[in-house]
Amino acid sequence: MPDRRRGQRFTLTCPAQAHVHVATDVFIERSDADTLTVLSAATSVAGEEFALHLRAPDGRTVSVPVRTICSRPVFLPERAVSYRIDLRVIASGQARAATEGV
Repeated sequence: MPDRRRGQRFTLTCPAQAHVHVATDVFIERSDADTLTVLSAATSVAGEEFALHLRAPDGRTVSVPVRTICSRPVFLPERAVSYRIDLRVIASGQARAATEGV
């Protein structure tokens, strides 16, 4: 079994565009009509766009497209290192209305 872990296992025959879905729970610290501030165990890069899935008061899940404004580490006594992430909603009025009820 030489080079078992170093050997190439998979190769794409041509470049492909893809999207990665990483599920990380966040705590919403503050929200208004077009911005959110969340606490997360994972950081985010300024300009990164992704969908934030929120549970609406009626129980349904609402997907809100957002863009990261900034992310900075914070140290909270009850948690390990977390990140405070400021997000701007980049969606339609329907998504904005959903964030106002959160």
